[in-house]
Amino acid sequence: MMKNKMKVALFLAATMMIGSANAYAASTTVPQTKIKPAAASSVKSEKLTSSLDDQIYELTKGLKPGQMVAYYAADKEYNPLDQIYFASKGFVYDTYSDYLKKAKAMDAPALTKPNVLPKGYVFQNAVLYLKSPEKTSDLYKKLEKELKAEAAKGNKTLYTQAIPDVNEATAVVLNYEKGSVKLDVIANYIHPAPPMNGTPVPAEKPNEKTETIVINGVECVYTDDSKGRDHLDWVDEESQIRYTIWAESAKSNVLSFAKKMLAD
Repeated sequence: MMKNKMKVALFLAATMMIGSANAYAASTTVPQTKIKPAAASSVKSEKLTSSLDDQIYELTKGLKPGQMVAYYAADKEYNPLDQIYFASKGFVYDTYSDYLKKAKAMDAPALTKPNVLPKGYVFQNAVLYLKSPEKTSDLYKKLEKELKAEAAKGNKTLYTQAIPDVNEATAVVLNYEKGSVKLDVIANYIHPAPPMNGTPVPAEKPNEKTETIVINGVECVYTDDSKGRDHLDWVDEESQIRYTIWAESAKSNVLSFAKKMLAD
């Protein structure tokens, strides 16, 4: 199982660590280990999983802003899909103008402050997340081939390779505060999901209640999460960007912020 520190320090791309300036825009795609019955688990496999978790954690922690590393875990139980993954560290900006310049240079999803912020809100910082190579890209195939070739010759379990000149962003987070309320606005490019065998079964989420709300002609979905943070989502189909506003038990704050955003 993943160690607690891995759960805190790393996040899956599909569920970004919101308000992650403290994590310094660190991101990683973590292979899902197999869950075995307690009676069948071995001390050896537990130690190997722990060792790999530690190595990946240290790998991510040691990255500098703008750096990305591809890694391959040569272990079938830890990496049952037998694929490569990426760890990266993006950029954090306390100054909005600096963020805008970098976002433009990195072709980041379009996300700007409303012309007039809702009363009481103050901009805190902006976070840019690096875009990992897509599986269909030549770079991905090249990295996969080289890492697996290295693993076939070596005697380690984790193999890594730095990726130079990462100049694209896949997601943006703008963090705001209003007194004790922390509100985060996220924009991320929508990437087609890989084909799956069989029929997917929708996950049951009894702690969530959703409602459709139309704001300035845009259809949005508000999710009330009794065990997490409430959020409002909408999609710009033309640009293929998903927007999300997060806040903890602050529906009126989320909706007032969305009205400002969608009015501009």
